[in-house]
Amino acid sequence: MKSKGGGQSRDAERAIETYERFHRYAPKNIGEFHKSFAIPSSLVNLGRGKWVTYRSGKVDPATLKKPRGTVDYIHEFDSGVNVYVPGSNKKATLKTPSEFVEADALTLLGTCLGFCYKDRGDDNNARRDLGIEVAATAPYPELYTVASGRCLVVVQSKREVLALIYGGSLGVFARGIDG
Repeated sequence: MKSKGGGQSRDAERAIETYERFHRYAPKNIGEFHKSFAIPSSLVNLGRGKWVTYRSGKVDPATLKKPRGTVDYIHEFDSGVNVYVPGSNKKATLKTPSEFVEADALTLLGTCLGFCYKDRGDDNNARRDLGIEVAATAPYPELYTVASGRCLVVVQSKREVLALIYGGSLGVFARGIDG
């Protein structure tokens, strides 16, 4: 990934570091695809994030062994994490934090299998703890993070941002997604 000045951008360097820390090995491929889509500048807050599921070939953080194939993971979010989708001219849109919109590098975490959120308008519903599940189907979207690890980005076919998940103490670490 190159910056406008021809060298590797600071975001690209941080994205590679995040990849190596999360997966515990160096990336096999480093490429550019950010020109085929953009992080949306306005979002709609769907509600409080409950969990995300993903498939990854990362080294198992407990055993420090690389699995023979991929492993499915689920991460339950702490408070403050919300799920957002690209906005339009609706009243409920909000401005995406500039650090996410201006990111010029992303780190691939794995394949996104789905996520769940608690609908913002569902506070008085007796089923409020169940949440709304969004299950991915083939071709599965990919799960990325911005270089800082503070925002998860669900991307379909390297072209379309389906969702952003951020807030609270969310971060991507060697032990996995946390917060």
